[in-house]
Amino acid sequence: MKTKVISFLGTSVKLTKYSYKEQVYEGSLFQIALRQFMDFDEMLVFVTKEARKIAYPALEELNDPRIKPVDIRTGRTSEGLWQIFSTVVKSVNEGDAVIFDITHGLRSIPFLTFLVAAYLRSAKNITIKAVLYGAFDLGQGGPAPVIDLSEFVSLLDWLTATNEFVKNGNAAALAEQLSKTNDSMLLPLAGTVEEIATGLHLLRPKETSIAAMALPEHLNLAREKLPPPFTLLADSVLASYGRFGKAGVLEPKDQLRYQLEMINWYYQRGQLVHALSLAREWVVSFLCVYFGLDMENRDDRNEMEFLVGGGKLKDRETGRIIRESGYLSQWPAVPQAKRLRKLWVKGAGYELAELRNDVLHSGFRKDAKTAAEIMADADKVLGELQSIARELGVNFQSSTQSQNLEVSR
Repeated sequence: MKTKVISFLGTSVKLTKYSYKEQVYEGSLFQIALRQFMDFDEMLVFVTKEARKIAYPALEELNDPRIKPVDIRTGRTSEGLWQIFSTVVKSVNEGDAVIFDITHGLRSIPFLTFLVAAYLRSAKNITIKAVLYGAFDLGQGGPAPVIDLSEFVSLLDWLTATNEFVKNGNAAALAEQLSKTNDSMLLPLAGTVEEIATGLHLLRPKETSIAAMALPEHLNLAREKLPPPFTLLADSVLASYGRFGKAGVLEPKDQLRYQLEMINWYYQRGQLVHALSLAREWVVSFLCVYFGLDMENRDDRNEMEFLVGGGKLKDRETGRIIRESGYLSQWPAVPQAKRLRKLWVKGAGYELAELRNDVLHSGFRKDAKTAAEIMADADKVLGELQSIARELGVNFQSSTQSQNLEVSR
């Protein structure tokens, strides 16, 4: 692994004193000062034709074999900037340690450098040792301070990690970023986001709710300790997942509302397997609540599945009814009963139960639906569920508003 300096050269040559870690270094170019306080194996100086002619001779006079020029275009167009980007990327090897110098060059260079740095960390697993800027304008008669901007590269990491959690429920990158701070005050928050993500991925509404309940407290406790990039993104995390925390302390009727929120969360993110699975369970849970049953009792759930599926079991040969649900006589009084049954049973139009089964059997059926058919059917099924929920007084989109959920007999 080499330590490389990636530096850009302009056309200004002026003897300047620079201050770095309370020491003063002098040079007509910042690169001359930099070589006095940074250890490196190679310095690649990216130069335009004009910069090579006017400024680079000052570096050649050093006779330092580690310093090498790399020709680039001026970068006046997007094509030119892409050429610079590509040239820099090709000059760095897998696992290199890199010091970026953005003191000289065009004004677009700092922006481009941050993008290159972020890209190389991901694509070539480089280590960023520093992103240095010799702030000549801040010298004010004294040495110009050398500012290390490397921590701002992490803003992209925080943004990507937070976006992955908010958009897809993947907390691995965000938990890693929090853990990297080595601050014990942030570990509970890292654990909380992982628990929320795990609960969502494994279809555990109750566990997700319990973990989400702790999110506001852990965010508030850690807010002063959070790195500045994440502080700006914390509200987005809270808005996305804090709402799930309310389900852990609510009555079963209200849990239905928050489970619908979770179904909507899955649906909006294209996680149709999860959305269909929880949608099927929601119908059963609704009936359990309506009839005053325990939505977590397996026998009660089996009875409600039997009821919504028709409530009768007939002998295939004789047609004689061999079993009938004890709740069948009360079925007509169930709110939206006809639509719920049509949503559920095979051949009635929507086939929620069958569609969920088809998805979970991974296509290992002779009559398995194609992926395109599943997506189209899922849109219809979940749209109908949303419509039914509204008729029942449940707001599918916002669980924070007061609603009348008429599910008691």
